[in-house]
Amino acid sequence: MKIAVVGGTGLVGQGILLELSKDTTLELHSISRNGKRPNSIVGVNYHSFDLAHDTSWHSLLQTSDWVIDCVGILLPNKSKNQTYENSSIEPAKLIIDSIANFDNKFLFISANSAPFFLNNYLHAKRTVENYASRKLGNRAISVYPGLVYSKFRRSNYYLAVMLDFLLKFKLFSFLRKYRPISRERFAKEIRYIIEEKSSELTYRIK
Repeated sequence: MKIAVVGGTGLVGQGILLELSKDTTLELHSISRNGKRPNSIVGVNYHSFDLAHDTSWHSLLQTSDWVIDCVGILLPNKSKNQTYENSSIEPAKLIIDSIANFDNKFLFISANSAPFFLNNYLHAKRTVENYASRKLGNRAISVYPGLVYSKFRRSNYYLAVMLDFLLKFKLFSFLRKYRPISRERFAKEIRYIIEEKSSELTYRIK
C-alpha cells in the first residue's frame, strides 16, 4: 500500500509517519516545502514541492492508495503572509482537485472544536471538509481531534496535561469538546482508519 502524507514534516505528519513506518510493507511518502530534515524517519521517502507553483507532485498523489492532508496553520502570520485561505484552504483544494478523477482515498485532519478566538481556524477546516465531500464523496474521510500534544512541543503539552486532569471531574465535562489527544495515540487512530478499522476520531464530540 502506498501512502502520501502532505505536510509530513510537521508535528502531526511526522507522528503519523513514525507510526506507519512500523509496518515495513507500506510505501511511505512525505511531501512538504522543506523535504528531508535531520529528524527524518527511516523508510520514508521525502519530497520537496511547492504545491501552489508546481504540478510534478500530482502523479505521486494520484498513484497513492491514501492521501493524508496535514497541511494548515493554527494562526495567521502577517509577516510570513500566511492566511487561512492561502495556507490551509487553497493547498487542500489543490490536493483534492489533483485526485478527484482517481479512486484513492483522502484523509483530512480537521478539528473537533476550538476556543472562540479560533473561529476562523474552525471555519477553514469546515470549508475543506465540505469541498472534499463535494469533490470526492465517500472517498473523503475527516478526523476530528482537539489538541494534539507532544512532549516535543512544550507550548501545548502542559495545556493538554491540564485538560486531561480537569476532564476527570464531571464539573469540567464541557471541556470534552477540546478533545486533547497525544500525538502517539492520534497516529494510532490514523493507522486504524487506513486498516479499515473503526476510529472514534471520525465522530465529532459536541
